[in-house]
Amino acid sequence: MKTETKQQLADFIAEKGGASPSELADALGISPQMVHRHLKALVADGLVKKLGRAPHVKYLSKPSRIVERSFPYLPQELADYIEQHYISVKPNGEVLSGLEGFQWWVHKTKQDKQFEKLAREYVTNHRELSEKFKGAEGLIDASFKLADTFEESFADVLLYQEFYSLPKFGKTKSGQMVFLGKSGQDKEMIRALASQCKASINDIIKQYKIQAVVFAPHSIPRKVSFLKEFENALSLTLPTVQLQKVFSGTPVAQKSLQKLTDRIENANETIFLKNQNQPYKRILVIDDAVGSGATINAIAYKLKMNGADFVVGYAITGSLKGFEVINEI
Repeated sequence: MKTETKQQLADFIAEKGGASPSELADALGISPQMVHRHLKALVADGLVKKLGRAPHVKYLSKPSRIVERSFPYLPQELADYIEQHYISVKPNGEVLSGLEGFQWWVHKTKQDKQFEKLAREYVTNHRELSEKFKGAEGLIDASFKLADTFEESFADVLLYQEFYSLPKFGKTKSGQMVFLGKSGQDKEMIRALASQCKASINDIIKQYKIQAVVFAPHSIPRKVSFLKEFENALSLTLPTVQLQKVFSGTPVAQKSLQKLTDRIENANETIFLKNQNQPYKRILVIDDAVGSGATINAIAYKLKMNGADFVVGYAITGSLKGFEVINEI
């Protein structure tokens, strides 16, 4: 039940088309502490939504969910699966999780009449692809990708936590989270991914008797370094082999390159070991997303040229033949 003050806040936000906490405090003549308390309750009730981060925050009225207006009931099994595995990101950056996100995507793509059919297709495709490519440990074995792509592959094993995207349906939940963490500079999203991936990474370390870890270097410097945040959140106890990315001119993001030959050249000629005398024989290379595999292959080559015997590549997300090429992060 709304209190009078909560109702006044909700009405003011609706009337003005959005408001900041300070604007609400000034307009209603109440303390900032009370404003924040009531706003938190309004967000929890699903009546308003929060945009931005302090100090640049706005609260907007939240319209009724699409499901309440347009879409038919789904069998519980389908609804639960989508709730667990799906995320959409609106053009304004708002994240819609689960069934709400799927409904928004269907509505956005003007496929409302195909809603249940699309829901069944999404669940079926996601399950079938997972069964086809994921092993007993729940990871996608993409080792064949390197052998199929390069004249000579140097990583002995390549594993993905999840696909970056699915044919027809776009980015997976993990793909969206990587996109938001990297392009959106969202530390909370990166930490959430680390929490999801940590057990698998520790299993890889144990299974392959890994002695040291390498985190792939980013091409473009950002205020929030995705893999540095990911590394800190993982809190692995193994030593880290340090790499550096060096350009002769303007830095070029690996995944912005369309041609495989350009990606190979970019990786081979810009990634270097800081210590050429690294002493570890079995090394795990961790990346956020694998597109062509050129970065992982180049790092594995340079590690083996400097004493490594066995290299495992791991990516939070990745693509395979027939899947969308990653070129946006």
